[in-house]
Amino acid sequence: MKQITYTTGFCIALVLSALFVHAQIETTIFNNSVSSDKNKVPFFTNRPIVVNEDNTFTFKNSSTDQTNTLYFCNYNFATDSIALVFRAVNLSDSLPTSHIKNNIIYDMYQHSRMERGIRNFYFVVGGYGKSFKKQVHGYMKRLKTNYGDSLFNEAAIVVFAWGTEDKAYKYYNALRASKRGAADFAIFQHMLDEFFSDEEFFKTHPNDLTTAILFSSMGNEMFRQYIKKREEQNIPLVKTYNRILFVGSVAPRREFEIGRTFYNLNQMADSVDVYVNSKDVLLKLSSVAHLKNRMGNKGPKNPENLPGFVNVLDIKNIITLHDMKGLGHDYLLTNSVLQDEILESVNENLKLKDRQRVQVAAKKEK
Repeated sequence: MKQITYTTGFCIALVLSALFVHAQIETTIFNNSVSSDKNKVPFFTNRPIVVNEDNTFTFKNSSTDQTNTLYFCNYNFATDSIALVFRAVNLSDSLPTSHIKNNIIYDMYQHSRMERGIRNFYFVVGGYGKSFKKQVHGYMKRLKTNYGDSLFNEAAIVVFAWGTEDKAYKYYNALRASKRGAADFAIFQHMLDEFFSDEEFFKTHPNDLTTAILFSSMGNEMFRQYIKKREEQNIPLVKTYNRILFVGSVAPRREFEIGRTFYNLNQMADSVDVYVNSKDVLLKLSSVAHLKNRMGNKGPKNPENLPGFVNVLDIKNIITLHDMKGLGHDYLLTNSVLQDEILESVNENLKLKDRQRVQVAAKKEK
């Protein structure tokens, strides 16, 4: 694995890190090249940065601290290397609510939508116990191998490399890490909220994006903790996603009931898809060890009373032993049937968005 690349400007930026301390979020630009090169894909991480002896950089494998910091980077498939682009730091102890002066989501939009014509954004939040190399280099390569250009030419794939390298059975360590990761994820979500709420921007730019976010394994609990923190601060949800996908979810089964954390997720997304696999070995072991069933292997409680925006997809009959190798449940990286479903959903999202635009235009003409 090659090390992270950087420029002289990056070193200067580290020294002058308070370039944009005008609000709750401090932003630092290391490199202006959020690239439109199809071999480069963006990701972001809350892992602390490490300076090697040769002055190259990498990110820690083991760190469960809340960093209040996100690094946005480009991963290059061709060279297996990483370039630092941007850093955002939350200077307060609460979730961000103030305006972000330099929001990198606008740059992602420019390079993906305006330069490459890509209208789909797919955000992926994986599980907890992975090294940085597995979460970025390994995950990206598997995505590329399994989906190829059929996905990468149609969608911008953005991974959140959170968590720490740890054993899968250390559930309570993972719970603590998910609470800390939730505060860091909030920086990204606030950027996305601001971007999609910018009516002035979309008066002069195409507002035809489709967005989906997938939470895998402990990533579901990290998201649940984030929504809880948001509720505690009385921060309203903003419609930023067409779909939210829960895969291998460790979240409690009652979270879609009235008054529970996920009940109002329709204010954030058009639909929520819960993938359920009763054969999931890791979730079974977790359920037995902690005497609590998980949403990912038992499904939401009282499915007949679920809100209309929730879709439950039983996938036990299409999941193979290979898909659960090593106690894993990254099904969308291993199962061809689910991969086809993802590609189909990308196209369906675009068709739906186009129909909605036509309907809005027709109403305006009347």
